[in-house]
Amino acid sequence: MSTVYYISSRVKNGVGLLNKLVRLMKEIEIDWIKKNSLICVKVHFGEDGNTAFVSPLYVRKVVDRIKQEGGIPYIGDTNTLYSGRRKMGVTHLELALEHGFSYPVVNAPLVILDGIKSNSRVTVPVNLKHFQDVSIAGEVKNSDGMIVVSHFKGHLGVGMGGAIKNLSMGLGTRKQKQLMHSDVKPEINHQKCIKCRKCVNICPVECISLDEGVLEIDLSTCIGCAECIVTCPTGALKILWNETPENMAEKLSETAYGAVKLLDGRYFYINFLINITPNCDCLGASDNSIVEDIGVLASFDPVAIDAASLDMVNQAKRTQNSVLSPEGKDVFKDIHSHTNPARQITYGEEIGLGSKNYKLVEMGY
Repeated sequence: MSTVYYISSRVKNGVGLLNKLVRLMKEIEIDWIKKNSLICVKVHFGEDGNTAFVSPLYVRKVVDRIKQEGGIPYIGDTNTLYSGRRKMGVTHLELALEHGFSYPVVNAPLVILDGIKSNSRVTVPVNLKHFQDVSIAGEVKNSDGMIVVSHFKGHLGVGMGGAIKNLSMGLGTRKQKQLMHSDVKPEINHQKCIKCRKCVNICPVECISLDEGVLEIDLSTCIGCAECIVTCPTGALKILWNETPENMAEKLSETAYGAVKLLDGRYFYINFLINITPNCDCLGASDNSIVEDIGVLASFDPVAIDAASLDMVNQAKRTQNSVLSPEGKDVFKDIHSHTNPARQITYGEEIGLGSKNYKLVEMGY
């Protein structure tokens, strides 16, 4: 059974959530934060038009605690698979600065963990049901430890997103993101193809050819690695979003398992259960909160913290004027009825990512 620490979002004795977080970080010993250790604070910088991502004011308090222990913090995120400003490192960093993640605010530099062009990666063997190995952002391996700061909310594909999703979609390369979303058999948009041959050169099984100016893919040979899709500079190779919610949830857990393995478990997780929106912060808009604010959870176990988060959201009072109906027991399933929000938790336990059994410790402040 894993311990999950909880601080309420309510002000008590004049102390609000920001200062409660400072106290929580002081009271929990993270023994791998040592002098001159490189510690990544994994965040989501927020999509253009989205306002629900965790505020850089909270991130600053995490950074300050690392510095107090003598560590060297930096703040990281990875580029997206889909189009937009977060698809490429330079514009991703520009957007992060617009969202308040400037050095004077967060007290640490920003790093795109998979590189400016998303070509920094490391392969981690996992030998699980869906993946024999997973592709993780290359700069992760250079960290001495990571604090994963997540906004707990709904998600269209798997029902909910928290620590496990931040580990997987948040630390996976664009190749791995594609594989989590889909078993790939690429389709070609010939009008977008500029015949640059990058896909031909990158294909590990040589199933792509460019004969007489026409690009062709031998789908009987294709292994679905997604290298061609993430390499194509024009988007001529179509991204397929055709994975089942059940398999996608399991793939999230397997990718998270690989990320945790890469740093030998040197992770600490903080979930923010405030402004709990129905959809991911990757959308270009933030809808009204679906339940009342709860607070912040912290744990060394990604499965336990997501399990506790899900339980607390389901027990919370539903808000008015949101997409959520006033009735029902499973908040995220009520919104995304095709999903099983708990599957990433139960499967995560099955593969050894963590334990869904937890002891909730409410801090007295």
